[in-house]
Amino acid sequence: EMTTARQWWRRAAAAVKDRRSLYLTRVAVLRPRPASGVAAALRSPELEAAVIRATSHDERSVDYGSAARVLALARASPPALQPLMWALARRAGRTRCWAVALKALMLAHGLLLRSDAAPRAARLGRVPFDLADFCDRSSPPSKSSGFSAFVRAYFRFLDTRSLFAAQELDDDASGSGSGGGEAAEDGEDARLDRVTKQQHLLDLLMQIRPYGDGMERGLILEAMDCVVIEIFEVYSQICTGIARFLVAVLGSAPTTPRPRPGETLAAARRRRGVQGMRVLRKAAEQSAQLSSYFDLCRSLGVLNAAEFPAVERVPDDDIRDLEKIIMNHVVEESGKEEEKET
Repeated sequence: EMTTARQWWRRAAAAVKDRRSLYLTRVAVLRPRPASGVAAALRSPELEAAVIRATSHDERSVDYGSAARVLALARASPPALQPLMWALARRAGRTRCWAVALKALMLAHGLLLRSDAAPRAARLGRVPFDLADFCDRSSPPSKSSGFSAFVRAYFRFLDTRSLFAAQELDDDASGSGSGGGEAAEDGEDARLDRVTKQQHLLDLLMQIRPYGDGMERGLILEAMDCVVIEIFEVYSQICTGIARFLVAVLGSAPTTPRPRPGETLAAARRRRGVQGMRVLRKAAEQSAQLSSYFDLCRSLGVLNAAEFPAVERVPDDDIRDLEKIIMNHVVEESGKEEEKET
């Protein structure tokens, strides 16, 4: 009964904190607002109230109604993405409650997904808050370290994802991306670079898991549901990128890499082959890790993990065969090029 009473008091105190935040948001409406500038553009009491409701201190579950309203605002009006993200940043930046921080990360994840489909001018850049050193103060010491580690792992993934998306946006704006009129020989190098980044994201995603006992909470499982969906999206992109690379290198009309400054064509071919094999070996390693990760998810009761088929591991023999084929192809093509040069 003591434990039940303690939980009741904690929930009551958390509810009071949420009501206080909502009250301060309403009071902000009465204050004089700047006529222009960043403060005026990125502060909206209505948006902040929606964010507060969607990131309540309730540790049991997500308020899907409030979360859906926030994401609906982002979907209906892409210019609202920035104010919503900054409202989340203010909420996440000052909390020491793992539930609030995790809900903020889940909402930020949803906003980043909306941003991917938004017009260029409305897209989000880097996540504007930092939870890399987050430390929970809302749970008993025996449990707070596990919740803190979970939040930090989710943030590391989300921060890196937003960084890569911002870099791609900058590359596209400067004309150095893989779209438009770029030559095919540059496209394969860009594809390998993109796959390498996606493999890094996959590593970060698989680090989002319970790090302590007693973490089988509804909110934790809901967050892992989001993670599993992202894992399959990223893994699908990795497989597609590798397949296209193999077709480009081993197909009937293989593309030719463009040498970097001071690099011969033969060296460029070898570089591409080595990078391609590094990606293939990493894919084999990650397929085995994914199988273990999904076994863990299923044992915890993560619903989305139960709906997807088991990940097929890339056999080691296939990797070795691919390595021989690719490297033989690279050596053969390099020899032909050296003969031309002489």
